[in-house]
Amino acid sequence: MKEQERRDNLLGAFVLSVSDRVRRETEESIGHTGGSAAALITIAQFPGRSIEFLRRAIGLSHPATVRVVDRLVAQGLVRRRPGGGGPAVALTATAAGKRQARRILEIRQEVIADSLPRLSPAESEALTSILETALGQLSQSPGTTHCRLCDMKRCPRSDCPVVHKQIELGVPPPEPVPVPD
Repeated sequence: MKEQERRDNLLGAFVLSVSDRVRRETEESIGHTGGSAAALITIAQFPGRSIEFLRRAIGLSHPATVRVVDRLVAQGLVRRRPGGGGPAVALTATAAGKRQARRILEIRQEVIADSLPRLSPAESEALTSILETALGQLSQSPGTTHCRLCDMKRCPRSDCPVVHKQIELGVPPPEPVPVPD
């Protein structure tokens, strides 16, 4: 049991370190703290969705999500449009927003790549398998939020363990539009 506890402790330290660096560097890139980076990525990859969709995707309260959207609109990164009946609005990324979203995704990729040691092909394959299994385990409830900073170009929907689990649960996520280079 002690080796498993040590493994879990090492994994916890690694995950926290990578998470802190991703958060710090993406927040610096966009100039805001909180959910701004994840919100912009979500809006760019799921254009035309509502604030409620965004709120669920990034795991914030409705008022906090509205404040994040207000900041992104003020920066010229996001545009609000009428979203059908009632007060709902559809959110889309502007051209500048798409460029900023791509930059955030690149920063995330660089941080993750820098955080991992050089792995042999067999080690890389084993790690991928473990991560797929772990993400499936974490996706046991509908509407998971751990893909909020995922680059949909790097992880096709057909290979995504989170999408597979959500389909299995009967709540398939909507089709994304990958952020262009």
